[in-house]
Amino acid sequence: MSYIVGVDIGGTFTDVCAVDVESGEVFASKARSTPWDLIEGLIEALTLTAGDAGLSIEELLAQTEKFAHGTTQTSNVMLTWVGAKTGLITTRGFADELLIMRARGRVAGLGLSDRRHLRTTQKPTQIVPRDLIVEVSERIDYRGRAIVELTREEAEHAVRRLLDQGVESIAVSLLWAHENPQHELLIADVARELAPDVHVSLGHRLSNSIGEYERTSTAVVNAFVAPTLEDYLARLSQRVRDHDLDVPVLVQQASGGVASIEQTVPIRTIESGPAAGMVAVRSLMESTGHHNVIATDVGGTTFKVGLLVDDQWSVANETIINQYSLSMPMIDIVSIGAGGGSIAWVDDTRLRIGPLSAGGDPGPACYGWGGTLPTVTDADAVLGFLNPQRFLGGRLELRRELAEEAIREHIAEPLFGGDVVLAAAGIRKIIDSQMGDLVRKATIERGHDPRDFMMVSYGGAGPLHASGYSRGIGVRGVLVPRAATGYSAYGAASSHLRHSVQRSVSGNLLEDDSELRRRYGSLEDEATAFVLDQRIRVEAVRVTRWAEMRYAQQLHAVRVEIPAASARVGRDLTEAFAERYVSLYGAAAVLDGATPVLLRIGVDVVGEIAEPAMQEMPDDGPSAEAALEGTRDVFWPELMAWHPTPIYDGVKLRRGNRIPGCAVIEQPGTTIAVPPGAECVIDRFGNCVIEFLTEEG
Repeated sequence: MSYIVGVDIGGTFTDVCAVDVESGEVFASKARSTPWDLIEGLIEALTLTAGDAGLSIEELLAQTEKFAHGTTQTSNVMLTWVGAKTGLITTRGFADELLIMRARGRVAGLGLSDRRHLRTTQKPTQIVPRDLIVEVSERIDYRGRAIVELTREEAEHAVRRLLDQGVESIAVSLLWAHENPQHELLIADVARELAPDVHVSLGHRLSNSIGEYERTSTAVVNAFVAPTLEDYLARLSQRVRDHDLDVPVLVQQASGGVASIEQTVPIRTIESGPAAGMVAVRSLMESTGHHNVIATDVGGTTFKVGLLVDDQWSVANETIINQYSLSMPMIDIVSIGAGGGSIAWVDDTRLRIGPLSAGGDPGPACYGWGGTLPTVTDADAVLGFLNPQRFLGGRLELRRELAEEAIREHIAEPLFGGDVVLAAAGIRKIIDSQMGDLVRKATIERGHDPRDFMMVSYGGAGPLHASGYSRGIGVRGVLVPRAATGYSAYGAASSHLRHSVQRSVSGNLLEDDSELRRRYGSLEDEATAFVLDQRIRVEAVRVTRWAEMRYAQQLHAVRVEIPAASARVGRDLTEAFAERYVSLYGAAAVLDGATPVLLRIGVDVVGEIAEPAMQEMPDDGPSAEAALEGTRDVFWPELMAWHPTPIYDGVKLRRGNRIPGCAVIEQPGTTIAVPPGAECVIDRFGNCVIEFLTEEG
């Protein structure tokens, strides 16, 4: 037997998913995340998953043919600002560029309401203080010509100046280095000679695009997070080898693929867990036949939304993390601080939820880990949605009395006259409304009609709240995958090797097919070599060409794809852009005579490796009587009343079973709420599909 193993570490729980390659059977477990050392929680989750498969952790890992890991290490560094002491070397005259932040650092990534109150905004914490920014006399021009040569003596002086101040990591970002990197490479060579243990991030290796601030910011953030991630991955690799893993650890990337530890660029692992979830959703949709999908992930701390339109996710080439603009391609996912661990609090006379979370330490009050503040999970426990004896498959007994006390003290007494149930119902309604608002922003405000979409809900708390945040939006239905509780871990297991390269180009290149083919060929050679270096067979490599374009005098770019074998590249790009522009904005938005402008070209190369295969179930008919465990009183906010609710064991459900609402389906690691006016149908792969039977749905 052999297994494919995926891992995802969240703020509250660590998920592991192991798939039997031959049978397709999925074994998934959760363990408490251990922020003091995330590897401890990972090892516990691996041990639990192995136990579910009837194996020891050593037996599971010895039979593992692929081990893929989504990590939160880099995200945690940016959230806590606890990274390496970082210095920056830049071109003389540009030392303040990182501090000026293109004059948008105060509001980058902030919502409209925050931007309206500009006086209350601030620039983010400086990763590199001014005294750790060193200038060197050099200049490369826009054509890549060395106008002012950098001497080795000056490069040594710059590196020594930073080393004397105790830096642990050095970012190098010189003007136009992406056109000619010789000076950045010289500084890197000097740094390796003087301090081989100090990490060096080179701007031209991270971004080949125009935008000196974005390239500098990218290099600095990468240098800031790299030592933490590299230390973690080295320790992780050793721990799993000690437990008999005999294959390389693959690291999930924010672009939707995986890479070996040696090939991993630290900054590209930021938000890798949500990206893995999108990979899993696309794999699932290829099997179920849904082409337009709203992917929703509710964990302990955040709610995330991503879209698949015509089977494709959108890619954001610029990402904003803590108000720093990064030139880094990643799957376009939006998020808010809303999850099972989100803390409820009172603001004057209003009930507010999040963005602060109880996380995994101390966790919600009902966990009994020391938390005393009310959370969304506490509200779900008070309302009867959660079974205290079966939470996490019975490994954690919920303390309902602690949840009631937390809600009574902090919410019910100030706002609801001491009525704990009404307070809990209010918490559930508000958190569902907040999540529903984000779904609307990700769809309607971007020109998408939710009625054309199926919603997929996953994460530990997603299936329990999907009936709330999907109501009134108009989606076709809600699909809860079989492995929903650890779906990002399943996505990591499903991910292929992927490498993307891009380059800024001049707009008039559209008229020069031969030069376009040469530029694309160069990018393909670079990206393909990267993938083949990871021992991928040539026949398993897929290449996609893409470009970012816009009409002249417009600001926002549109990404389009063309076949790799295209002969008339300029024409194909122009036609693809025109078609995509109309599909996004409508034919009326196109001005007569508008000229397409080419901004950036790129190549995605995918090396296909082992992935889980979905297995179909035999049809068992509509009756779900065999899975019925009994009834429990549940307070449904839709009814504003307690209702005796059938409880089903999700493991026992079979293809074709139908469950009318109100109902609760309990699965290991998650709970599914089937609301009034809806019905749950088990599809051929064992997924739960909630169909709304009333207009309110």
